[in-house]
Amino acid sequence: MNDDLRELIEELRADLHGGGDPPVIAYIRDGAAPGSIPAETPTQVRRLLEVADGIWTPDVDLRSAGELAGIQFHLDLMPEFTGVRDDPGAWFVFGTRNQEPLLIRRDTGSVWCFPDDGVWYTTDRFFEIALDFDEFVAYYVFGAGYGEIGSDHDDWWAYLTAQGLTTTPDEDPAG
Repeated sequence: MNDDLRELIEELRADLHGGGDPPVIAYIRDGAAPGSIPAETPTQVRRLLEVADGIWTPDVDLRSAGELAGIQFHLDLMPEFTGVRDDPGAWFVFGTRNQEPLLIRRDTGSVWCFPDDGVWYTTDRFFEIALDFDEFVAYYVFGAGYGEIGSDHDDWWAYLTAQGLTTTPDEDPAG
């Protein structure tokens, strides 16, 4: 995980949880306890868990170390056309987007998902959404991409916008 993303996560966690009451719009847990991350967890996901042992927003849920084993069942339910069931060891489910699995390819670190237009296990589309796990987290969980895969009308989007995180360099009037 790059230092900028680590710093952003720590700043947002402090801001969200600074009031003492659990936040309603999102939750960013403290880093995982040493030794609590399952050995089979891909390095990129492991690095995130060391900083934030679970991140929940209204539309994206990046699971904690203790929850990862419980969501790997998605690998057995993947539609045949995805090829995931042919080589499940090449994939790892690290969270969900609107109850649909988010997967990382172990060999490339790319993130894959289904379109949010129906029931994921009956769809005929499965696509790479980010070339890199950190890119996925920075853009789709904490940036302008959240409005593409989540709601651009929920409290998390409003919070990201207030933090200045929903504009891209092309849209930024100061950039």
